[in-house]
Parts: sequence; C-alpha cells; structure tokens
Amino acid sequence: MDPLKLSNVIVNSTGEFHESVNCFTLPPKVNSPGLEEYLVNSKFEPLSYTLPNLEVLMAVVFGITQVLNVAFRRIGLPSLISQILAGLIFNPAVLPHSVSYVLFSRAGVENLVTVATMGYQLFMFQSGVKMDMEMLRNVEGKVLLLGVSCVLLPLLLGLATLTVMTKQEYLMNFFIATVYSMSSFPVIVSLLHELKLLNSQLGRLGLSTALVSDLVGLLLLIVSSLLRAAGHELNETGDGVIGMLVFILTVALILRPVLNLLARKMCDSLKELYVYFIISLFLGSVLLSHINGLAVFYGPFIVGLAVPSGPPLGSSVLEKFEAITGYILAIFVTSCGMRVDFANTKFDEIKLSIAAVALTVITSAKFLVCYVSHSFFWESPTKNGAAFALIMCAKGVVELALYSFLDDAQAIMDDAFIFMVGTVIVFGSVVPILVRRLYNPEKRYVGCLKRNLIESRQNSELQIISCIHAPGDVNAVINFLDASCGGDSPIAVTVLHHIKLVGQSTPLFISHRKGSVIVCDYLHSMNVIRLFNEFEQNSRGSLSVNAVTAVSLLKFMYDDIFSLAVEKLASLIILPFHIRWWKQDGSIQSEDHSLRELNNRVLEKAPCSVGILVDRCSNRRLVYKEDAPEVINVAMIFLGGDDDREALTFAIRMAQDTRVKLCVAHLLPANFNELEAKQDNVALKGVKEKDHITFGEEVVEGAATTVSLIRSMVPEYELIIVGRRDNLDGITPQTSGLRQWCEYPELGLIGDLIISEDNKADCSLFVVQQAREQVEEQQQQMPW
Repeated sequence: MDPLKLSNVIVNSTGEFHESVNCFTLPPKVNSPGLEEYLVNSKFEPLSYTLPNLEVLMAVVFGITQVLNVAFRRIGLPSLISQILAGLIFNPAVLPHSVSYVLFSRAGVENLVTVATMGYQLFMFQSGVKMDMEMLRNVEGKVLLLGVSCVLLPLLLGLATLTVMTKQEYLMNFFIATVYSMSSFPVIVSLLHELKLLNSQLGRLGLSTALVSDLVGLLLLIVSSLLRAAGHELNETGDGVIGMLVFILTVALILRPVLNLLARKMCDSLKELYVYFIISLFLGSVLLSHINGLAVFYGPFIVGLAVPSGPPLGSSVLEKFEAITGYILAIFVTSCGMRVDFANTKFDEIKLSIAAVALTVITSAKFLVCYVSHSFFWESPTKNGAAFALIMCAKGVVELALYSFLDDAQAIMDDAFIFMVGTVIVFGSVVPILVRRLYNPEKRYVGCLKRNLIESRQNSELQIISCIHAPGDVNAVINFLDASCGGDSPIAVTVLHHIKLVGQSTPLFISHRKGSVIVCDYLHSMNVIRLFNEFEQNSRGSLSVNAVTAVSLLKFMYDDIFSLAVEKLASLIILPFHIRWWKQDGSIQSEDHSLRELNNRVLEKAPCSVGILVDRCSNRRLVYKEDAPEVINVAMIFLGGDDDREALTFAIRMAQDTRVKLCVAHLLPANFNELEAKQDNVALKGVKEKDHITFGEEVVEGAATTVSLIRSMVPEYELIIVGRRDNLDGITPQTSGLRQWCEYPELGLIGDLIISEDNKADCSLFVVQQAREQVEEQQQQMPW
C-alpha cells in the first residue's frame, strides 16, 4: 500500500508561501487480510484495520451490556442503566492500559461514536413516526392543561432559581431550565413498556400527558435556540435561523399533507417505493439539520412526526429500521457513558451546588403539579397519583443524548456533564422501582374475581366478552354465539377486536357506538364490526352486540380484556384457540404462540370465568343463515369439580334453544369424594329433570376407559363442552395417567384429548374455567 500525498499551498501571515503535505494510504485499511498475514508477519495488528476494530468494539459493548442487563433486571433496573454503566467500565481510567490501547484507539472510538450517533438519529426518527399527532385532537382539556402546566410551572420556578443564584446571561438560564423541565415522550413510552403499564389507565394517561409535554418542551427548546442564535451577529446565524424556520414550516405545511395523501393511496405495488422515499427523507433531514444549525436529532424527529403513524405507511417504514435500531441505540448510550472521565475532570463545587438546587426545585415542582392535578381531576388513590408524578419526572436516553450534544458543543463544562449523566442514572434507577411498589394495575380487578356463570341469574342478561384476533375467529364465534342465544335468557356480547400495535407508540381503545358512522383506519376491524352487526339483526332479538377495537402490543392485550370485563360486569370471556386447521384435511393452518401466551395469562388472572373456543368444524356456514341445520348436536362431558359445574351451567343455557340437542355424559369414578359428589349431584339434579336434555352416567375404572368413551363420542357432535379442571389433574381417577401425554394444558386433559390427532376431531370444542378464588393471593404477591 503506497501513501498518497496531497499538497496544499498556504500563505502565512508574513506573505510567504509554504507547502503543507497530508498523507494517507490507498487503498484504505478497512478489511484485515486475516490469519495468514498474522502467521507471516509477527508485527501484524488486525485491530489496526477499521472494520475488524469496529466489529470487535460493537461485540464487546453488546456482550458487556447484556451481562449487566441480566444482572440488573433481577432488581428491577431498566436496560438503560446497564448500558450507561458499561460505558463507565470502558472508560480509559477504569480499563487497564494494555486493554484500552488495543481496543479503544482514537480512530476506532470515532468510528464507534459515528455509528452510534446514526443509531440515535434512527431512534428519534422512529419516535417521531410512532407519535400519533392525531391524538392531540382527542386529548381532554384537563390532560392538555396538565401537559402544559407540568412543563411551564417547573420552568418558571427553575428559571427564577437560576436567575437569583447565578450571574450568567438570562438566555442561558432559560435554556438550562428548559432542558431540566422537559418530559420526553419516547422516554416515558419506554418506561411504561418496561413496567408493563402501556395498556393500563395510568399508562394511557401518562402517554397523553407526555405527548403534550414533549411538544411543549420541544417548542421551548427551539425558541431557546432561536433566541440564543439571535443574540449573536446576524451575518453568522441569520441564515441558520431562517433555514430552521423554513425547514419546520415546510415539513408541517407541505410534507405532512403529501405523506398523508400517499398513505391513503398506498398499494402493494408501490409500497417499497414509498418506504424508500421516506428513508431518503430521513437522510436528507440529517443533512439539513447540520446546514441549519439544528441538533442532529431534531431534523429526523420533525420529519418522523410528518409520517402518518400506524399502517400502512408508518408500520412499513418501521419494519425497515426496528431490527437494528435497538442494538445501535445501546451502543450510543454506552458511548455516552464512556465520555464520563472522573480522573481528569475538575469539579466546581459552587456551580454543581447551584445545578443540584435548580434540578431539585424543577423536579419537585413537576412532581407536585402532576400529583395534585392527578388527585384533583381523577380522584384517584394517593399511590396512583404518586406513581403518575414519578413517571412524568422520568429521564432516559433522550435527556442523555441532549446532554452529550451540549457537551460536544461545549455549551456545558465536563463537570456539569458528569452531574447530568448522574441524574439520568439516579432517575432511571429510582423511578421504575418506586412505580412498581406504588402502582399495581390489577388491584382494580380484585372486586370482580368471583363473577361466574353459576352465580348469575338463569334468566338475567348474560354479559360476555368475545375476543377476535384474526378473520377466521369471526365465523367461529358467530356460530357459537348463535347456538347459545336462542333461549329466553338474553345475552349481551362485547366484541373486542384486537389489533397488534405496529408503527405507533400509543395504544388505542375505540368503542363503536350503534347508530354512528364507523370511523376506523383498520379495514379488517370495519369488516368485523359489520359482520357482527348483521349477526345481531338476524339473532331474533335475543342477543345484543357492542363492538370495541383495541390496538395494543399482544403481550399487554390482557389488560384490555380485564378492563372491559370489569367495566361490563362480564361473567364470561371467550378466547380463540391459538391453532387453526384447514377444513379440507384437518392439517394445521397456523399456530400463534404469542396468542397462546395471552390466553394463558388471561386464564391465570381473569376477573371472571374464561372459555377457550377451538374451531375444528368443517361446516363453516353461519348458523343463522337460511340453510343452517335444524338441529345442533352438543355434548357436555361432566367429570365433576368447579370448572365442570361452570361448563354445565353454560350448556344448560344453550339447551334453552330448541335447535340445540344437548347430551350430558357423566363419567363417574369408581372411588369418589363424598363432598365433591354432593355438589356435583346438586348441579346435575336439574339436568336429570329436563326432558329436552339427554343424560347418561357411566362408571369408568381409569384413563383407558375415559379415552375409549370420548373417542366414540367425538364423531357424533358438532360441539363438545368440557371443564378445564387444571387443578384436579393429579387426583382424578378418570384422567390419571393422561398428564404425561397432554400437549395443551390450557385446554385441560379432556379438552386436549378431544383435539388430539388420534381422534381426528371434526367438531368444535369449548373449554370453560371458573373464576379462580386464589387469583387474589397471586396478585398480592406480584412484584409489579
């Protein structure tokens, strides 16, 4: 490799000419020649090449942060803390000189920081895309007032404190007070996600308030930057100020309407073209940020706000970034921690004291404003108000990045930067721990734990929550509900259509009132609502339907289900099974493991009884159609226990419909518990007295006899109802020995046996679990 020399002619102050020579190597040392070169040349250094050095640095940073994250997660600390501490470990003052010299060369660190900064720009762009600006139209007045006041009031108090205690210029005090007073929407979203509170009442309020606060803080920060720029000579900063304003107005007035138009007309054939157009806008925004004097994250964030959140455009754009951004963002946080240098920093105790007092005043004011407002407007418990106030005081990656960019611009001294990083560590550690102790979102379910079918009146309106996750669930649920609503007992069904949250940060909960125009950005949801409305019109007045659309992360959907069950005083939640079969040959069509986790979570902590509907019936006709069968053959397999009695209660309700031909098969054990048998006999007494219900009893010696009987029953029925009986698996004679063969415990042993491949079942299955009394004890033991 030969060095390339470039000569520059420079004129010095005396008018003399001299030549300056810059040397660099071509081709550049990017890729290492590998092990072969090392064996030949003992002085060969593989980490002197750019790409190997960068890859090793990224691997080391990732490894250390993951180790620390696993350790800190056990005590409830977020990943941000482990990433900052990893940066402190990589500080040259901490690492041995030999390791620091090999790994962290100046060129290697510069490359790492460059990649990390690009990752933060991507993060801010994604944060802008995820922020749904349309939410501002639906924000309540008290939320808007709270969002503005929790920024402005602390800002005014902090500004007054700094003005009294310091002699620095007013604009500088205003800028620092603004930085301390901000509440970052991406940080609060990340915190609520970490605490599993996104779908909770407190989480939704925090997101709405943070959205308002973040926009107010961003506006104040831009105003502060403009005022500071206007204080300098106009010929130096005038062009930047004008360019900044032109950029913001262009994005708001031109780019956003154009992107909204593209989103409405987006089709699959042009999907990739639109996405790459958005990516080019992101890259252009970074360049314009540098030209106009904006911080490098402002441009991507502002352009991200212009992109319509959610499907189809926002979600498609985020699919291109999501996989890699989180990893690079962790490197960025670590690189910020590497800036902290205790050994070579001189601390000004007076200035740090003033900063600590100002931060204390601003944080206390923000806490009090949020706490008092939450308690006054929403009349919530004291602990809930304190948890909300703590969430609004949270600090995270956005504040850390802002402090780092201020340090780059030499707007703050090194000791001030270390103090600011310390505040992020303290707030990032303390806030999650305190919020977990103060707020438990499931406490509001405790009062409704015992709602079940047995305790509901026979002729009263039965409240049911039915969950829909995919198009195939609609027909299955309609078939099942139609077979259940033909009697004298009315049924009120709340259809909860769940949509996965993609391309936006804020969960949505939309109630579709009857008689109003359905307004929804999700076409599939509109189709679901339309089909259920048609079903209600054909249900002969025995059933009423209310539709709700919930857009949230799948692992948090249980909170939507529980909230709706508590609000509607529901006695039963119907969940679709996570497996779907082809109706032609019975092979598995799809299997959603995340849906299975959701079902298990609902079974574990539901505030009422739960039923899992397994649709394997090849006859997919909607039963309320004119060509529906005149008789629906339904079997109830009764072994005994709370779940079986709950399932029997629902089966008796179904049998009120003259089209339903119900058969109750009671499988008696050879040796039975007298107390349990008495309760079962009371439940079965009403069945034996009804002429329209077929009842049969048979003593079974063990699991082999049970399996034989069930296999003979399966082909004769369109629907089989069973109890889950998960708490009796080990002691029931009828099912002893079946546990080791059970593939789907959420269906219980009998339900799992019915849908097993050996039976080749062509019938639907409904597995019922009665509300668990021990859930209250489990909730009290929950760490969050």
